[in-house]
Amino acid sequence: MNTFWLIVAGLIIVIAAALLFVWLPWLRNKQKETLHDPKGVMAILAGNQASLIVGGIAISLFALAMYFAWTKPSTSTASQMAQNAPMAPEHVEMIKSLAARLEQNPGDGKGWAMLARAYAVMGRFNDALPAYEKAVNLIPNDPVLLIDYADVMAAVNGKNLQGKPTELIQSALVIDPANIKGLNLIGTAAFQAGDYTHAVSYWEKLLQLLPPDSPVAKSINTSIANARAQAMGKGEAGKQPVQGEAQSATGGAQISGVVKLSPALAGRVAPTDTVFVFAKAVTGPPMPIAVIRAQVKDLPQKFMLNDSMAMMPTMKLSNFQEVVVGAKISKSGSATPQSGDLRGEVASVKVGTGNVQLVIDKIVP
Repeated sequence: MNTFWLIVAGLIIVIAAALLFVWLPWLRNKQKETLHDPKGVMAILAGNQASLIVGGIAISLFALAMYFAWTKPSTSTASQMAQNAPMAPEHVEMIKSLAARLEQNPGDGKGWAMLARAYAVMGRFNDALPAYEKAVNLIPNDPVLLIDYADVMAAVNGKNLQGKPTELIQSALVIDPANIKGLNLIGTAAFQAGDYTHAVSYWEKLLQLLPPDSPVAKSINTSIANARAQAMGKGEAGKQPVQGEAQSATGGAQISGVVKLSPALAGRVAPTDTVFVFAKAVTGPPMPIAVIRAQVKDLPQKFMLNDSMAMMPTMKLSNFQEVVVGAKISKSGSATPQSGDLRGEVASVKVGTGNVQLVIDKIVP
């Protein structure tokens, strides 16, 4: 109940700010127009009071609708949101005003995110894409934003999640592995690629996060059944594990060691800066095979990487004989390397090694 009232209080503040932002400039203009006309002044104070109230109600309803549409966990796609959320004319005008304001203030990442989502709700996906791109560039480590961007990109491409949308979702799941919409979309991407076994794996992970009797869980169960049927038709069902998977069953698919910060770089970091420790393929995609988080204040830190930390079912430690083990300190908290981050790595580590000495001793150019 306390959370509910905190939300209500927050909405009241947002609504009040919106009213001031929209209506005060209008009142000032009206005052200039009617400064020498007493009847005009009275019209502002009395006759136009009704329009202010109506406008306030409209903004309130819009704020509430957007709050609940954008903050609750959801597996809805952009296309579904657009179909289920018709936009009133006054709200369209508000969005136009927001777009005009952002042209004057292009560094407002949250504003671009709001505009992108508004366009998506309206079904204006081609307009949403550049707004999402600006928002993601300004707010690079927001998993919800990355996933919504991927969703809209797929909507523009005929609901095809292959390529860049999949990469965006994977980046988001590095940051938030339990993101409900992300797991749903990455499962869908695997299904579209004909990788039915791994589509099932993603969706089963998603089911663990959902109420068992919810409509969404029932829908996901249906998708899982369909994927399993497709897998059987493709000859995937009951396949034998590869050598790496057998190794995982014996507990050998792990790497452990200690990560340290070079004393020479200690003055460049803060205790709360984020530390990523990861394993990645020696050659191939840069996406981590397994990753864990810590903070600078935890260093030196013992670590262990294993199959349970895999970002994708197809990319597990048990699928590799050797990997690169690395660490990165990020002030922004983003998993994506940025100039000024600190890093260190051991170029070739055999899976199963138990005493890796990892030193963060370089600066990302």
